[in-house]
Amino acid sequence: MPQSIEEHVGARIARIRKQRGLTQQGLAIRAHVSKSLLSKVECGQKPASPALVAACARALGVSTSELLGQPYADDLRRDRIDTLIQPIREGLENWDVALDWETAPRPAALIWTDVEHALEQRRQARYTDMVRTLPVLIDESVQAVHTSTGEEQRLAYECLAESFRCVFTVAWKFGFLDLATVALDRLAWTAPRADEPGLAAMHAVLRAQTTMSSGRYDVGLRVVDRALRDLDGQQSRRPAGIEAMRGMLHLRAATIAGRMKDRDHADARLVEAQALSQVTGELPDFGVTWGPVNVAVHAVSIASDADDFGRAIELAENVRIPRDWTRSRAGHHWIDLGRAHAWSNHPEQALDCLHRARRIAPQQTRYHPTVRETVLALKRRERVRSSSLSRYAEWVGV
Repeated sequence: MPQSIEEHVGARIARIRKQRGLTQQGLAIRAHVSKSLLSKVECGQKPASPALVAACARALGVSTSELLGQPYADDLRRDRIDTLIQPIREGLENWDVALDWETAPRPAALIWTDVEHALEQRRQARYTDMVRTLPVLIDESVQAVHTSTGEEQRLAYECLAESFRCVFTVAWKFGFLDLATVALDRLAWTAPRADEPGLAAMHAVLRAQTTMSSGRYDVGLRVVDRALRDLDGQQSRRPAGIEAMRGMLHLRAATIAGRMKDRDHADARLVEAQALSQVTGELPDFGVTWGPVNVAVHAVSIASDADDFGRAIELAENVRIPRDWTRSRAGHHWIDLGRAHAWSNHPEQALDCLHRARRIAPQQTRYHPTVRETVLALKRRERVRSSSLSRYAEWVGV
């Protein structure tokens, strides 16, 4: 098995650090982390938190995806997902130019029906099915924009914006950060033309997500707070959806604050989100998973990201995920909890969580860097060879 497959994040940090001619002390100073923590991460004794990965990536001049080992090219080729990415890249080449079609595009309402289906595939983590439809949806939405006026044109812009949002999701999930950046830029151009404040808020949620990857937490919080101010007094065709987006912005701020190790700020944002969720209940507006359950799983995720594994496990005891809940969010919860159990020396519970994630959202789980890191940690620590862990590791590709 190639060394790169078995290489955990800490080992990648050490390898690239040495290629840069840096000592551990030198990298620790540049990344503003302790040398002791960096040493333990490099040798696999401590987990590489998202905040540490972002800090080391900035200090080393590489992307976080390189430290995480993404995209997993060999595995993507094995599952033939890599062949679906190129048509997406080509589809993003046009977002503002009308073409000479011999036939008119479908009415925007019909295109919107397919976009809603793609959004549901996104929420249920059926990414392969979603990606196959996106290039056509983008082309048809662009053409509809240029051949219509009034409300028909506005809806066509909304179709285009949501299609770009779906591209961002799949590109981000599979580690194609360059493609995700392009999709985010396209969404920034399209959302205002759709004349729907919820889409502008969605762009802010996604942009703040990218700042977490780069470690620019100050920018992320400013993006969130500006978007929250912009929502004040806005009229929307989906008023409840605006409250959902307001809540999602607070959750994004809570996650950022957690990675900044500002627990008080993170908890305050979670309180804001929880208060909104009690008013709205569970809502799927703008393709998001919003409601009290999502606030609760975010609290678990934030604690796990901060390496506060005991708190993550304790908070998870009060989480009750509905049977029909969004698969992408449910799968992510079990991934986060599996990480917490693995580093709390609960290998059986950790593997059980990973199996749950696989059953709920297999594509998301197989290509999630946290899953691979958790599996590698379990393999390093196992005292007696586990056939269940071996089979899971083979399925993941480590």
